[in-house]
Amino acid sequence: MSKPSSWARWAACALVLAVVAQPALADKRKKKVKTRTSIAACTSFEQVDRVDDSVDLVIANSCEIPVTCSVSWTVTCAPDSKRVHRHQHGQAFDLASMASQTANASAATCGNDGWVIDDVVWSCQPAPASEAR
Repeated sequence: MSKPSSWARWAACALVLAVVAQPALADKRKKKVKTRTSIAACTSFEQVDRVDDSVDLVIANSCEIPVTCSVSWTVTCAPDSKRVHRHQHGQAFDLASMASQTANASAATCGNDGWVIDDVVWSCQPAPASEAR
C-alpha cells in the first residue's frame, strides 16, 4: 500500500477547510437587518378625567419616527331618557418622535343632562415619507 503524496494530503486538507469555512463566510455576507419596533409598541393612549365634565384623550409617540394618529369618540347626552342624543367627534394629527397630543372630549353640549363619553377609538401609523423627513 502506498502512502499518499504530500500534494494529495495538502489537497485533502484544503478541501476540508473550504467545506468548513464556506458556511462561516456565507453568514458574514448576509446583511444584518435592523429590527423595527412596531407602532403599536411605541405609541400609547391614556384617558384623563377632568373636573369640568370632560375627558382628555392623550396619545403619545415614543417611536423613533413621526406618526399620524387619529382619535374619535361619542358624547351621549341624557343616555337614560327619551331625549337621548349622540354627538360624534374626532381629531387627526401628526406626532413627532417623543411627542404627545391631547384631544378634549367635552360633555358641555349636554348642558345639565347626564352624559356618557364612549366609543373611543384611536390609531396611529407611520407618517408618509414626505412628512417623515
